[in-house]
Amino acid sequence: MAVRSWPRRPACRVWCGGGECRRPTTPPFTRRYEGSQVSTPCPDTPALAAAVVGGGCAGLTLAHRLAADQNGPVAVIDPGDPRPDHIWGYWDDGGEDLALARPFGEAAWRQWAVIDHGGKTVLTSNNFWYRAISSARFENYLRATMPAVRQMRGTVAAATRHAGGYRVALADGRELRAARVFDSRPPAPPAGVLLQHFAGWQVRMDQPVFDPHTAILMDFRVSQEAGVHFIYLLPFSAENALVESTVFSPQVQPASWYDDQIATYLAAHYPTAGVTISSREAGVIPLARLRPDGVFGTAVGMRAAALRASSGYAFSQIQRQIADLTVRGGGARPGCDAIEAWMDQVLLRVLRGAPARAPEIFTRAAAALDGDAFARFMRGYGDWPGRLRLMSGLPMGLFLAAALGGAGR
Repeated sequence: MAVRSWPRRPACRVWCGGGECRRPTTPPFTRRYEGSQVSTPCPDTPALAAAVVGGGCAGLTLAHRLAADQNGPVAVIDPGDPRPDHIWGYWDDGGEDLALARPFGEAAWRQWAVIDHGGKTVLTSNNFWYRAISSARFENYLRATMPAVRQMRGTVAAATRHAGGYRVALADGRELRAARVFDSRPPAPPAGVLLQHFAGWQVRMDQPVFDPHTAILMDFRVSQEAGVHFIYLLPFSAENALVESTVFSPQVQPASWYDDQIATYLAAHYPTAGVTISSREAGVIPLARLRPDGVFGTAVGMRAAALRASSGYAFSQIQRQIADLTVRGGGARPGCDAIEAWMDQVLLRVLRGAPARAPEIFTRAAAALDGDAFARFMRGYGDWPGRLRLMSGLPMGLFLAAALGGAGR
């Protein structure tokens, strides 16, 4: 077997006490197995430039970008649990951080609406698209286009600092060495947190009934008995749409409940059209800024507070966070800044303490902003003029009480 030259090694603590590696057989350090030479690195030399724990949206995006940088071998370690397809929505400002996702959009809209029994507020943006993307298409693309990345099935039990890197121990006894470790595992939400729970149908109507130019972010013309309840409707065409029944409450409903809500909504607002269900989806999102303990290395994604606590949005926040790490050389920023995180917590207190006022609150919030300001705030790291306009449009007494800790406690 031909023996290839080995690159300059990092410090080796076994042979050289942390100094420059001076093995007697350098380069390369070899062992003989039945007449063949096998090159192996110094045992304390990280074999991987990076180990990514978790193979969801954040982990795969990070691995894809790291592999593209060609700074060394990368591995993704994931248990391999099923990941059902979902439609993710996000606001796109045209930045580089969303370049990976942009080609996979199912549809995009320049305007979006919030509706209640009192009327309809439609916002139009000149600088943002609201896009929908299939999670399965996006994640499958990432997996298929990073052949140099080692994609491993397994569960990481520990990642400990060792010799200028990490020793990564898997639950089945396997072990890896990596210069860096990134932890993208979804954290467990704290008990009692407010949840966003939903179920949706992708439907085909037998006649053109949807406005394909306007995404309906919230339609509150539905039962409010189970919590803050609205319909989320993304029209992919005049005949095809995703229709979701979404609730903010601590208690998840049976699957049949959401089906009944969607069927009732479609019958009420599109009574002449026949409905064919092409697919279904469902999920539960904790509405909290999650910062869990027990991080392996550097947290990314939901584990690094990418989730927007007041709305459940996370996709564009994750993409921006990964771009910060790999392109801009920064840290893993949360999904919003400290001021917006505080505003989110105040809103969640209000929703807990006065859920019946949610339709009024969200319609007033939409009416207070133009489309660009709304999208900037929802995406995170918005500007002060937009924040002040939003605050001025909300019920002042209710939010002041919540800010002082009175509502929802």
